[in-house]
Amino acid sequence: MTTHPYVRPALLGAVVALATGCGLLDTQTPDIIQPGNVESPEGAQAKRAGALADWAFVRDGDGTEFVDGEILLTGLLADEFVLSTTPPGEQEIDQRKISLLNVGIDSLFLLLHRVRAESEDAAGSIQRLSADPAAEDGIPEMLAVAGYTYISFGEDFCSGVPFSRVSGDSLIFGQPETTSQVFDRAIARFDSALAHPAITEDVANLAAVGKGRALLDQNLVTEAAAAVADVPTDFQFVTEHAESPQRLRNAIYQYGADFLWSLSDAEGGVGLPYLSADDPRVPFEDTEDVGLDGTTPQFTLLKYPDAAASVVVADGIEARLIEAEAQLRSNNFSGMRTTLNDLRQGAGLGLSNLPTPGSATEAQDQLFSERAFWLFATGHRLGDMRRLIRQYGRPAEAVFPTGDYIKGGSYGTDVNLPIPRSENNNPNSNGCLDRNA
Repeated sequence: MTTHPYVRPALLGAVVALATGCGLLDTQTPDIIQPGNVESPEGAQAKRAGALADWAFVRDGDGTEFVDGEILLTGLLADEFVLSTTPPGEQEIDQRKISLLNVGIDSLFLLLHRVRAESEDAAGSIQRLSADPAAEDGIPEMLAVAGYTYISFGEDFCSGVPFSRVSGDSLIFGQPETTSQVFDRAIARFDSALAHPAITEDVANLAAVGKGRALLDQNLVTEAAAAVADVPTDFQFVTEHAESPQRLRNAIYQYGADFLWSLSDAEGGVGLPYLSADDPRVPFEDTEDVGLDGTTPQFTLLKYPDAAASVVVADGIEARLIEAEAQLRSNNFSGMRTTLNDLRQGAGLGLSNLPTPGSATEAQDQLFSERAFWLFATGHRLGDMRRLIRQYGRPAEAVFPTGDYIKGGSYGTDVNLPIPRSENNNPNSNGCLDRNA
């Protein structure tokens, strides 16, 4: 086997630890609270711990073939991963021909709604049951987590996602919401988190990057840059994993190690050259073998070197990339280049400086390529590809893999994940309002 020389990118700075005892960096499963104790301060904190655990679970998967996770599934629809095994549901996603009965998408949709409801419920419970809510840093933390779930719905799924809620013993069915309305929900949660007096520095940075990301999704680029201006470049907020139990394993690592997911390279003629670029931000191993399907060459991602590897949710690198996009939009191409090169040189990875783009198109290509390599396998790429269509006017076939599919047949036309048919139990829902944006 040939091992790529870069085992793992040495990203800027140190991991930021949470100030509280359990959270995204706490790999212990939540304590069990008896039903009679749920309506207590301890019960509220247990809800918080459960929401955090479930958020890591839905983002990163569980290292089995049952919960793929958001990062793997969206990377498969985008140009990051290619399927090197055989399940038809995953192949639908990879081939951009997704059925409304796709089990993986149904699971992702339901789990995201669970975390959304859990985090908002936990924030409300801590507020209601604490003797001093203004001193509870778990409230802004939970609001920030809720904000990120709305980002996931807006970036991953088609327009038309409804948000139902429980009121007493009744289920109040939500109305379909446009993608813009979903991002408005995310921004509102981040604003509430940032306004809370007990917010910690790390959660404030998490919420600021989340708000900037949602504003970027809304095409409010200047506002997005302002939102992240105070986030230090060495900031990181991560989900942490462990070798056991199974639910805490990093599935992104596991799927590569098990020859289930392989890295793409210029997929469908338009994807980015993640392999041929030989870039230390996307370290890989050429196994000189094929995946479990017996045909697909297996290139295994080494960014996550084991099942306990942590996964970045938000960091200062993303903050600087948002600022670089604001420079792009103001036609300050030399300023954008300086921002991007500062990141490249500050990382200590031996990256060469980028040239100043000669046109708006070249500048866009440069910015989105840098975003793709810095944020590889963190759940950002699908949203960026959709933005290239929605905000930069590029045709879908120039952004998403197209033409002949590696396993036979051709790519379809999907550019997002559909609202699964299971949502039809909501009488207000008729599926996607728009599959093309």
